[in-house]
Amino acid sequence: MLRSLICVVVGHIDHGKTSTLDVLRNTAVINKEPGMITQTISSTFIPKETIKDLAGILLDKYNVKLSTPGLLLIDTPGHAAFSTMRQRGGSIADIAILLVDINEGIMPQTKECLEILRALKTPFIIALNKIDKIQGWSTEQNQYPLFSKNFENQSETARDLFNEKFYTFVGHLSEHGFDSDRFDNIVDFTKQIAIVPISAKTGEGIPELLAILSGLAEKFFKKSLILTEKAKGTILEVKELKGMGTTIDTIIYDGKISKGDYLVIGGANPSITKIKSLLQPRPLKDMRIEKEFIYVDECQAATGVKIVGQDMKDVVSGSPIRTAKTEQEAKAVLEEIKEEQSEAEIKRDINGLVLKADSIGALEALISVFKEYSIREAKIGNINKEDILNAQANTDPFMKVVIGFNIPVSEECTSISKEYSIRIITSDVIYRLIEEYEEWTKNKTREIEQEKINSVTRPGKIKLIPGCVFRANNPAIVGCEVVSGIVHSGAHMMRVDGTEIGIVKQLQQEGENVESGKVGDRLAISIIGPTIGRQVKENDELYTDISEANYKILMKYHKLLTKTEQQCLEEIIAIKRRKDEFFGVMDYVE
Repeated sequence: MLRSLICVVVGHIDHGKTSTLDVLRNTAVINKEPGMITQTISSTFIPKETIKDLAGILLDKYNVKLSTPGLLLIDTPGHAAFSTMRQRGGSIADIAILLVDINEGIMPQTKECLEILRALKTPFIIALNKIDKIQGWSTEQNQYPLFSKNFENQSETARDLFNEKFYTFVGHLSEHGFDSDRFDNIVDFTKQIAIVPISAKTGEGIPELLAILSGLAEKFFKKSLILTEKAKGTILEVKELKGMGTTIDTIIYDGKISKGDYLVIGGANPSITKIKSLLQPRPLKDMRIEKEFIYVDECQAATGVKIVGQDMKDVVSGSPIRTAKTEQEAKAVLEEIKEEQSEAEIKRDINGLVLKADSIGALEALISVFKEYSIREAKIGNINKEDILNAQANTDPFMKVVIGFNIPVSEECTSISKEYSIRIITSDVIYRLIEEYEEWTKNKTREIEQEKINSVTRPGKIKLIPGCVFRANNPAIVGCEVVSGIVHSGAHMMRVDGTEIGIVKQLQQEGENVESGKVGDRLAISIIGPTIGRQVKENDELYTDISEANYKILMKYHKLLTKTEQQCLEEIIAIKRRKDEFFGVMDYVE
């Protein structure tokens, strides 16, 4: 027996997600089949009979024979819910529908959706909405007109305007790394993303949307739609309802769930409860209106259902659920879930990231996104001191990080992380975690490089100012101007012939001690070693004396030097190579 294809609907705000779901719900009323289409918790079920009525011509054209019960369209309550909507080894959603306004194209939330779909490797098609707003566009009066037929009836101006907007969007998708085309131009749906132009206002293109989804279900997803007996699902939302207490909105993706079943819930602390009630909205009503719920005795996958049970206050979204008929069976299922969670978690004594999430679904999604990186530990639960100490044990500075998906961070943990110099990154949008981590590693790289280059003598040149000798020796104190590069205290100095003359003890500017001087600065410099008038004279130019080891470091991080430092370094190397032609050449690898 097969279940329905599960489709999650995502998109930018105001691009028509709600209106598209509404028009799909209304297909039953339009076709005078009241109750045929069922709105369940966070979802809308469209049976194959309705699909045949609306898209029969297209199904025949593409030789699609429907064997699945229909389509279950899920309206997720947010990015986090979409990301964590997982079963063991993959997403619960078989496919996603990305709603985009053809007149606005890719907007910020569209980009977020694309990044999440890419990160989770979820197949998707695009419903390009609001074609009715294209200037000059006309629509047939009959309900749910075919786009492919109606397009041919448009004026040349309207068709040209549509094509301009359509292929501009295709180009922008390509810039984001996605190859796409209009659904009726695609030969291989595994290589290109199908775009179905629609209007949620007039219903145009809805038959094509249903036909494409049904065709993909029959061709690519059939093996994954086979049902088993025991119910399996995931928690989308946890809600408090007056008179009911804690309830969970779930998607059941396999098996049958019944009132009175034992319910096994995964999470940081897996538990067993008994199902007191199963609720679904009245047909075609808003699932968020409490009074519109009706009680049901059982539900079969794929469906959405609200579950009322006991002691569910610690339950979190993204957790897996299973059913059992007896207490003994429930205990066995509980051990299975614990074992699965244990298998999903990672604990290794290596340099690697510490990952935390609020549920097994969230953790698997997080591990999937960070699979290119070494992972030291991945666990379910909130970030705690142990996680910070675990990250601190890494010897690799780029792994001294704790990453949390869909979980809060306490003030205590924030304080401890600062104490141990551990970076904590959290978000409820999964792709932002890897973006922020990669941005942090770039900044950390620059910071480490800067520290290394600051640890060596920098290239610099000064000119001693005539008439500004304050002490001849022990140490020599004289006025100077920085001609190029940087001069700092502790630097060894040499003459233009390469003879070392001493070490900078101190620098002063306008009576204040300073660590360094840059081009144009006039300073008082004290140098241990020389005597003014003997080893050095007024008007002399002195260079910082760069050792061979320091030269190699300076060349490795050459891009961090200023232009005057780079120029000064060339002059210093020329001086050095007059004495040793192989200076800085041996063993140097850029």
